[in-house]
Amino acid sequence: MRIKLIHNPTKEWTFRVRKELRNHLIAAGYKIVNKNADTTICIGGDGTILYANYKGWLEGNVLGIGSEKSFICQLRRDDWRERIEEKLSEGVIKIQMLEAKIREKCIRAINDVVVHTTDYRVVEISLDVGRVSYRFRGDGIIVSSAIGSSSYAYSAGGKKLTPEDKRIVIVPIAPYRRMFAPKIVRDGEIRIRCDRKAALIIDGIFIRNLKPRETVRIKKNGLLKFYKGVGFFG
Repeated sequence: MRIKLIHNPTKEWTFRVRKELRNHLIAAGYKIVNKNADTTICIGGDGTILYANYKGWLEGNVLGIGSEKSFICQLRRDDWRERIEEKLSEGVIKIQMLEAKIREKCIRAINDVVVHTTDYRVVEISLDVGRVSYRFRGDGIIVSSAIGSSSYAYSAGGKKLTPEDKRIVIVPIAPYRRMFAPKIVRDGEIRIRCDRKAALIIDGIFIRNLKPRETVRIKKNGLLKFYKGVGFFG
């Protein structure tokens, strides 16, 4: 098996784990590569996986090593030695990805796409789900995959789905007078526009500010394979 290693350089412990893991894998007969990998192991936590996806670094099946606070990561920094080879021999689950399109730029998301006010004032949000249209005022809106439904969307009042669920969760952020309730949809393009400038955030990464009435189009886009054990229900 060809394995790519990615670590978070802002966390000191990842350098040690990467070195020890590399030596461990080579001794076990695995090949460490920089591209064309069968598996990508991300060392550092959930954010490392999300950032690696944003940069287009993930290849093959995905395995994460994080701390006790990690949700997506299947292994912890203090137990990977005992479990790594067993985990690499297990099956995978397929996680539904999302795609956000702004003009001609497309960005794939693992967790969620968020549109949020840039100041203390509420924005008026126009939302189209397929052929159905909604309008409400609030601080913003979250469009989440199943794996992301246990994160920001859940904290904002959305329903938590199992990681393999292929549906999409739509959750308003502090809607004025609760005029829009969280929804779960199966298919169809989702379009979001705001009456004022708003921030576009994908998987916790600030992308840019949206102009008034600029449209963000969101839809399903492919599946990402994770080794089993990912997520709250893993």
